[in-house]
Amino acid sequence: MEELVNRIVEIIGDYRSGSEAEIDRDRVISWVEQFDESDREFLLTELIHILPKSYISEKEARETLGGSFEYLRKKYNQESIDEFLQNSKFLSCQGLHKSQTKLLEFLREYAEEELNFNFDDCGIESEKYWVYLDDVLASGGTFRREIIEKINDYGTERFVEDDIKIISIFFFLHSWGCANSKYVILKDLGKNIASRIDFHRVFEIENDPRINYFNPNPAFNHAFPMDSSESWREFLETLDADRQAQYAFRPPEKPNKESFYSSAENRNRYEQIVLNKGIEIIERIHNVGAPVRPLGFTSPSYKTLGAGSHAFTWRNISNTCPLVYWWESNGWFPLFSVANRGI
Repeated sequence: MEELVNRIVEIIGDYRSGSEAEIDRDRVISWVEQFDESDREFLLTELIHILPKSYISEKEARETLGGSFEYLRKKYNQESIDEFLQNSKFLSCQGLHKSQTKLLEFLREYAEEELNFNFDDCGIESEKYWVYLDDVLASGGTFRREIIEKINDYGTERFVEDDIKIISIFFFLHSWGCANSKYVILKDLGKNIASRIDFHRVFEIENDPRINYFNPNPAFNHAFPMDSSESWREFLETLDADRQAQYAFRPPEKPNKESFYSSAENRNRYEQIVLNKGIEIIERIHNVGAPVRPLGFTSPSYKTLGAGSHAFTWRNISNTCPLVYWWESNGWFPLFSVANRGI
């Protein structure tokens, strides 16, 4: 198991580096020893398979954001990066401790140090492009609220007349939350504005359970178990929720081909482990908040087991991830200790 632990540390060792939450071999061992002994090596082995597709280091974040300038220049047919930036406004909607602020700092550093461009000159020619950055779009609630507020403050008619386009960029984008965001913005502001919002991402979490012509074979690259345990159904019945109950479990035939986990069989075992342990954690909590689910926070009205995300960055972990990774009370020791979030 020692070799497995070392490989985990190699992948996620820069998580909150320099703080008490920094991940070293002792932390990984302390975390995994909370699981049944027969599951420990399996869990670490599967994590080694999953983490490269769900963890973004600071180095990778900087490289990705730096590369986004050239990508956006080409995407929006600008002659140069300078031209794109001179016609772009980078939205700052969140507090100093939030990821958006840190990502904007990275962009400023890259622009000024690598491109010799004064970031304060962004939008000096026009504000044709509004650029919105964040690490995760999960339910999409934060994004929708902030974008709708910005557009309303600017004026919807003026927004259209000025031919503004919103460029949203995320490290992790949940397909279900993105679809819901598009719908809500369309409903609130109309097609003429909703059509001006583009979504870009590094990783897409294909978690929209509505199988249809537009979504025929989602990868379901999250924790989304099949209905195979009476105790899971019993847990669902304890929830004070009444929506989306038909989407609590993954259809047995989906996905058509397993691409996120190491195999379909290992997927089922992994989901069983993290779900059962998540329910065990919840059973220790005296006052369970409405969004708390064993597979991560979700809308309190959803009768589901949780979002089941795998969305880890060097700074933080989404609360839509399974509780086993980040819950930090009631006798549970997390692999990723969260920052700036109450539990």
